[in-house]
Amino acid sequence: MTKEGKISKGTFSTRKIIDNGPGNSQGAIQSVVDIAEERKADYIKILNVGPRLVITDYFIIISARNTRLARRISEDISTNLKKSGLLPLNTDGLNEGNWILMDYDDFVVHIFTDEYKDYYDLERLWRDSKVIKLKKNSSGSGNTARTDKNIHKKENP
Repeated sequence: MTKEGKISKGTFSTRKIIDNGPGNSQGAIQSVVDIAEERKADYIKILNVGPRLVITDYFIIISARNTRLARRISEDISTNLKKSGLLPLNTDGLNEGNWILMDYDDFVVHIFTDEYKDYYDLERLWRDSKVIKLKKNSSGSGNTARTDKNIHKKENP
């Protein structure tokens, strides 16, 4: 068990790494959002599902215009977080690319094509979850997500 009382999945738990210092979940989530913005994702939203779901704390929902861009965003997220010592517990959907799921224990990244995002509509399924609002970064990219180090400022949608 980890210090929060959650059982580690498999032999590797991201939670053990992100509880200790600079590679925390806030920084990792910020990195995911920054990468999605840099790659011109069409949509980015962070949901706090922790109070309603035992297996993770946050869903990061991202959409891209096509499967190639969805795969590229996924690859960039994986590469960037690996540099910080974070490896996903599981990654699924890379072959098809319409819905890529990356499980980092504390947070799960869902990368959809626009069509699949609209069809599965995770925001509707988890509508009772708090939306994490991030402040706009200096680059002014104009995407749905706004970046800031204070990701735990919670607001309703």
